[in-house]
Amino acid sequence: MNTWLLTPCHHPRLSDLTTSLAHLNHPVDRTVVVTTPPEPVEPDDLPGVTLLLSPEPEVNISRWWNTGLDWIEQHHEPGPYEVLCMESDVRIEWSTLARLRMVLRNYNLAMVGADTHRVVTSAVETRYDLDPWTKEHSVPGMCMLVAGELGLRFDEQFRWCFAADDFEWQHRKAAGTGLVRGLTIEHGPRPQLTGERAEHAEEDRHRFEAKWGGPPTR
Repeated sequence: MNTWLLTPCHHPRLSDLTTSLAHLNHPVDRTVVVTTPPEPVEPDDLPGVTLLLSPEPEVNISRWWNTGLDWIEQHHEPGPYEVLCMESDVRIEWSTLARLRMVLRNYNLAMVGADTHRVVTSAVETRYDLDPWTKEHSVPGMCMLVAGELGLRFDEQFRWCFAADDFEWQHRKAAGTGLVRGLTIEHGPRPQLTGERAEHAEEDRHRFEAKWGGPPTR
C-alpha cells in the first residue's frame, strides 16, 4: 500500500489526534505528523510515527501541510501514491479511506472527499470547472485524499481559512475532484476565529479572489 496519512498538530490537540489515529488504525510507518511551536508534539507522544517540526513559528497552515507533503514525496515507494490530508480531530473508518482511494484511481481524479452534507445524487459527483458552487458541494477541507504523484502543493500565501479551498481548485484544474456519496466523517466543533487568525481569514479571502477571479463558493 502506498497511501500516506498526513496531519498537522500541536500539543494541545494531541488527545484528539491519538484518538483519531487509533480509530483509523493506519500503519504508523505511513503516518506523518507536522507539529508546530510554541507547543510541539514530542516524539515519545507518537511512537513509530514520522514527526516533523515546522521550521517557522508563525501561523501558516499551508506551510505546515507542505512540510509533510515534501517529506512524503521524498520517501514514498516508487509509483503512484495517495496522501490523506486530515485534520487532527477527524475520525474516519478504514473502509472510508479504502472507498476514497478506489474512487480516486478508478475515476482518474486528482482529489476526492466524502459527501458529508449528503447532497450528491450520484455515486460520485465530479468537478472539473473553476466555478463557485455551494459550500456543500466542495471537498471537505478537513479530510482530502489526493494523488500525490501530481506534486501539487498548498499555496503559502494562504495562511489559514482559504488554504484548503485553493488546494481543491488546484486539483480541479489538474485532473478533477470528486465527492463520494454514502461516506461519513466525524469532526470536532469549529472554534470561532479570533485575533490573528480572523485577520488571516479576511486577508486570505481577498487573495483567493485575486488569484481565481472570485470567491470559492456562492
